[in-house]
Amino acid sequence: MIRTLLKSTLSNTVDSMTRVSKTGLLSILYVFDERLPHKILLVAVGGTAMTMLGIKASTKDIDFNIPEKKDYEEFVRLYKAISPGVAIDYYPNNTVFTEVLPEDYLSIASDYKSNFENIRIKVLNPVDIVCSKISRCDEADIEDIKSCIKIYSLKKSEVAARASLYARVGSDEIFQSNLNFILENLF
Repeated sequence: MIRTLLKSTLSNTVDSMTRVSKTGLLSILYVFDERLPHKILLVAVGGTAMTMLGIKASTKDIDFNIPEKKDYEEFVRLYKAISPGVAIDYYPNNTVFTEVLPEDYLSIASDYKSNFENIRIKVLNPVDIVCSKISRCDEADIEDIKSCIKIYSLKKSEVAARASLYARVGSDEIFQSNLNFILENLF
């Protein structure tokens, strides 16, 4: 009964929306949870983290950081097998997009309470959501950054200090230029 309901919910969520709500996201994860042979940790990042925190009503795609290699490999295998009909981006180790997260990112991420048997969810801390969006910093990212700053009363000094702990695969110059823009214009 539950399996049928979840599959129906998943089908309706993906077919009827171009964006994914928190309910839709959790429905998709229930399908993964049913098929996982062991427990894994997923860290919600980007718009997914903002949706899980209630900052946004929905996200255009689903983004997770998966810290453990075996968890990452299992999630990728299941994603290909399930083919949920919505884009899921997954990042290994301590990466998000082109950013390398600070070593303590998991310790300041919040636990998301769920009824999953095999999936544990953490949600990236709002200051890390901001810092992980700095390199790309498109129009949608700027709106997300503004929302995090406002809702969580982030301080300019807090964002600057946290950003200094980030490394990246991309351009340091672009990151620094975007960070300066954010610090000068969004606070």
